[in-house]
Amino acid sequence: MKRFGVLVLVLLLAASAGTALYFQRQAKIASEGAAELMRQVDELKHLLDSSRIPEPEWEQIGKALKTAEPEALLRSSLLARQDLIPWKGVLGGTMAIPGPDSIWFFAPAWALAYVEDGHIAGYLLFRFRISGNGVTWTLIDQEPL
Repeated sequence: MKRFGVLVLVLLLAASAGTALYFQRQAKIASEGAAELMRQVDELKHLLDSSRIPEPEWEQIGKALKTAEPEALLRSSLLARQDLIPWKGVLGGTMAIPGPDSIWFFAPAWALAYVEDGHIAGYLLFRFRISGNGVTWTLIDQEPL
């Protein structure tokens, strides 16, 4: 009976050691996989940071316009300037920038706006200048869709 108990104990120890080795190998594989994923995340972050389009100097623009929210002020200024849209609407539509989210700014003083009338659409590229009188918008290019 003692021999049987010792044999069972040895078998349990062997099985436990085998299981421990198996889980140790699995943990190592998972760890290596996680390290590779972290390396890929770092690489993607670097690519994202290197391809970002620089934004205007909002702090300087805010001081010049005497506002804490220069981006919002520029958006509302451009939204109010329907006279800058070179296309006429069709089928009774009116060409307009649909909203503030349809305007993108990039350095040094550029804005890209999406315009539409519900039937046709396009993009307009503007340059803005800050002067004592406020904001001056100049249409630089246009691309109908």
